[in-house]
Amino acid sequence: MQQHTTADTVTTSITAICRNRRAALPGLLVTGIALLVLSSTLIATELLINSFWSPSHLMRREVFNRWATDVERVTEGRVTGRFPTSTLAPPSRQWHMVTSGIADVGIVFNGFERNRLHLPTVAELPFGTPSAEAASVALWRTYDRYFREADEYAGVKLLGLMTHSGGDLYSLHTAIRQVTDLAGLKIRTTDGSSSDAIETLGAVAVPSSGIGAYQLVSRGIVDGLIMPTGDMRTFNMLQYTDYAIAIPGKIYNGSFSLFMNLDTWNALSSTDQQAILGVSGETFARHAQAWDKSDRQAIDEMGRRGIERTTATDSFLGELRAMLAFIDEEWIREADRRGVDGPAALEFFRTESQRIAASIGDAGLR
Repeated sequence: MQQHTTADTVTTSITAICRNRRAALPGLLVTGIALLVLSSTLIATELLINSFWSPSHLMRREVFNRWATDVERVTEGRVTGRFPTSTLAPPSRQWHMVTSGIADVGIVFNGFERNRLHLPTVAELPFGTPSAEAASVALWRTYDRYFREADEYAGVKLLGLMTHSGGDLYSLHTAIRQVTDLAGLKIRTTDGSSSDAIETLGAVAVPSSGIGAYQLVSRGIVDGLIMPTGDMRTFNMLQYTDYAIAIPGKIYNGSFSLFMNLDTWNALSSTDQQAILGVSGETFARHAQAWDKSDRQAIDEMGRRGIERTTATDSFLGELRAMLAFIDEEWIREADRRGVDGPAALEFFRTESQRIAASIGDAGLR
């Protein structure tokens, strides 16, 4: 965090004026001193905001940049943001990067902090994502109602939670119509529940970041992947894909936490803190609609490329639900251990997701 003051500029100006012998010195000095005292309170704080996404990725372009712009607007320029030219730490080290003061603000994929941040991974469980916006808003409301007192974010200031649009199943060359078709296939996943799911279904999980998925696909290292639809287009992987299988509610999701170094937060005025909170939380979660827009663009491109895109049949979906029920059960057990009513929180999240989706017209969109 850097702080800049206008006091030096005012002092220089007063000195220059007073050197003019024809100036009315007493009046100018009184005015100058008043301005100097006033200027000492006009300190602008510049936040160093790290993004492991490139400037062209929608998460940086339409979410992170938008939040930084909102912060500057609502604080009337007293708090601004600056992004480094490249990430200051790999995706898995964002928590350490912020808590050690390398950056002031960061966003972390919660799967990389799964021992610390278990509760928000309720949004990553299978079949709970009608849309990115709905799941993100529901996640924030679930945190506010059920998770806040568990204090998993001790040592940082949590400002927002977000999910992407959830992962469908993509195959480079082999049609997948039922669970047995996955046997032995190497499938790109993320860390966390998606890897557990794929291994349970008989495939071989190959975890990677979204950015790293392109190398796995383009080099033929994997046979398929689970991925947000929009990212298939963003990372140029549709050119290698023959089949897309849409999973209602998604086979997994990824959740992210936006957070600030606690010392940086505490150094801000209460006025600016409240202003920043006003454009964070649920307002930040609403920016997830960028993922939904990206999904629609990718689906259109699949049609132009002739990719066979189908929706999982009821029998296929039934197999998936039966085999992956243990993921919900494991999440609930750990939530209960952390002092949270796991079944109630999970039910609230899923019900709220569907309710929000219906209110914004996204129910059943994918």
